Amino acid sequence: MKQLIKDIISFSKSLTAVDLLLYFAVLTLIILIVSLIYIIKTSDDEEAEDLIENKTTFFNQEDVDIKEIITNIENREETVSEFTDYESEQEEKAIISYEELLQKSKQGKLNYEEEKVVNNEVIVKKVSLDNVVNKEEKEETPKGSLFHYEKEEAFLKALQSLNELLN
Repeated sequence: MKQLIKDIISFSKSLTAVDLLLYFAVLTLIILIVSLIYIIKTSDDEEAEDLIENKTTFFNQEDVDIKEIITNIENREETVSEFTDYESEQEEKAIISYEELLQKSKQGKLNYEEEKVVNNEVIVKKVSLDNVVNKEEKEETPKGSLFHYEKEEAFLKALQSLNELLN
């Protein structure tokens, strides 16, 4: 123990005044940084505890009506956006305009001339543009086998039953 103390004293005597000043400056900065981090962490915890104790929320729960929000979303009208100069120029140069495309989509669906299965995975259909079928003649297509939504449907049903229980 005495040897250790003697070694420390001899080491400190070998240091110049500038070395000692830098050593204590670095030591002081480390202590300040650690204490600053501690203060920041504890102040965040205190604010969170205050919010939990006061049961403070960021919005007034009485003002929120989920049914009203849902009906507003369902009944909202589509907004008509005006074209920029570039978009209007592209619309004029296009083979089929956006308006024509919307009208075609409202008229009916396309008939397919032939279907091909590529690599036993992807169905490729050749479109017949000559005869368009009205939507009333639309026939039910079987559900695709690529995606299975059983879990999502079960989750949706659980959410709907929860909504009914809450209302």
